[in-house]
Amino acid sequence: MTEFEKIIAAVEPFGFPHAPDIYEGSEECFFVYNYADEWANFYADNAPAAVLASVQVHLYIPAEENFIELKNKVRRALHQQGFTYPEVTVLREAKKRHLVFECDIEEELEE
Repeated sequence: MTEFEKIIAAVEPFGFPHAPDIYEGSEECFFVYNYADEWANFYADNAPAAVLASVQVHLYIPAEENFIELKNKVRRALHQQGFTYPEVTVLREAKKRHLVFECDIEEELEE
């Protein structure tokens, strides 16, 4: 399962639309996700054996919503899919609250 497939598995139960990079729909609550960085993490026989991917998952919700419980549930859902426990940044944008979940995951390379 790819990193994005694991993100989708984590966020789908919340019932909000989700998309990589840009969401172009009209829902008030939605997720977008992207790679922040990716690099070889473990070498064997002079070749990378694993890749560490750093990802960001963004949750947009109306600013007036109480976001604390939802933030904690999303954080746990990502961790349960094998990501490191996410660091969260909470931003305010016009009439939206923007929660950024940043976490890493290691993926073994197949030959």
